[in-house]
Amino acid sequence: MFKTISEEIRTYLAALPEFASVMERDGKVYLFPIVASIENTLPLSTYVLSERLPQTKDKSQIDITLNFWFNIESYDLCCDFTDTITDLIDDKFMLRSSSIEYNEESETFSGIINFNII
Repeated sequence: MFKTISEEIRTYLAALPEFASVMERDGKVYLFPIVASIENTLPLSTYVLSERLPQTKDKSQIDITLNFWFNIESYDLCCDFTDTITDLIDDKFMLRSSSIEYNEESETFSGIINFNII
């Protein structure tokens, strides 16, 4: 199930023009499971598949966290992008929350979206 959900997320996001316009460069979509290597340039996205919770005998729910990483000069872009993708996630999946954070160690901004897939 984790592999199928991972593929669904990558396919869905990569097909969104709003996502690709920011996270695709040189024919590569900057979307990575869990972490991205340091060689990758910002902006980029990561996602984490968390708990798998049984809903019924035939279905499970998976918690997902989607992160967007932007450099320190791109706060407005981070906010706009997070707002846009939050709305698109909410149209397709079960939105739980979204937020913007400052990462002191890396001096970056992150847009964070938490949602569920059943």
